[in-house]
Amino acid sequence: MRTLLLAGLVACASTDRIEDGQPQTPAPMAPVVLAPKAPVVAPSPPPPPNCIADGKPYDLAVMKERVTYLASKELEGRVPGTDGDRATRKLLVDKFRCLGLTAAGTDGSFELPFETEGKQTANVVGYIAGTDPDVGDEIIYVGAHHDHEGNGHLGANDNASGIVGLLAVAQAIQQRPAKPKRTIVFAAFGAEEKGMIGSYHLAKNPPAKLPNDKVVQFINLDMIGSHSSRGLVAAMGALPKLASRKFLEKLDDKFPKLSVSIGGRARGSDYEPLCKLGVPYVFFWTPDARCYHQKCDTADRIDYPRMVDIAGLAGALTEQMADTDQDLAGFRAKHGCGV
Repeated sequence: MRTLLLAGLVACASTDRIEDGQPQTPAPMAPVVLAPKAPVVAPSPPPPPNCIADGKPYDLAVMKERVTYLASKELEGRVPGTDGDRATRKLLVDKFRCLGLTAAGTDGSFELPFETEGKQTANVVGYIAGTDPDVGDEIIYVGAHHDHEGNGHLGANDNASGIVGLLAVAQAIQQRPAKPKRTIVFAAFGAEEKGMIGSYHLAKNPPAKLPNDKVVQFINLDMIGSHSSRGLVAAMGALPKLASRKFLEKLDDKFPKLSVSIGGRARGSDYEPLCKLGVPYVFFWTPDARCYHQKCDTADRIDYPRMVDIAGLAGALTEQMADTDQDLAGFRAKHGCGV
């Protein structure tokens, strides 16, 4: 615009000028050449959100905030088929995506839907593919259930604590410079309180890329927020003849504020369906003498420092078993889940 205005002013000045009292023939005005308009380029879409490097995975304040949200009155106990259930699954899908996990569904979805008591809900499943040419297709599961009972039962320890621990483990593994040798699956199960409906559904309908015969270890996080109740965390299923036992015995020393009870058999959680197929498990669980399945299972009662430690222990076990040179498939073939 400024160039055209100046050209016009110069032309007018040339027309009005008089020399020797005679009007002068105006000089021809040079044509004005307009620069071509630059093509309009659509702005690039924003990159997908990335929370891999978003702070420390086992940050107490962050983990507390997540438990508080999951166990809030707004989510009403995360009962299958409710708004609270849908909000919880959305949070998990968003976190799995921003952590860079691969969706387990054939349609690129993290949600693997199923129905319980006429209500629609879903397991939320993502994974990190193994990189080793020999054992990369072997699978380590990290599992926790995302539902609870509702009707005033908000489920902070059972099992907001386990879900928050699972997210921390996923972030810790994604922050490593090297990807794991074995595939690691992160499975947030629905409808556990209805009888492990979600985990049984997944065992009966495994994603094509995650076949059951390739699963060599299941690590279960269910109620990891009440260490102070009895002063211990159980690591059930790590029997003396199983591979996980020696890893835990060495890792125990790195978490001196935890009292870890290693071994023993468990019952009634999401490791069970794959255990019946012969998959070894470790079930991290803290007893809750007062508030198990009670309305007092609220976020303000969680033993957060030890919950963080338990998640860290589970994460270290996951990493070491994913990268070990031991023949985990051989342990499964020989000993099953030890029952």
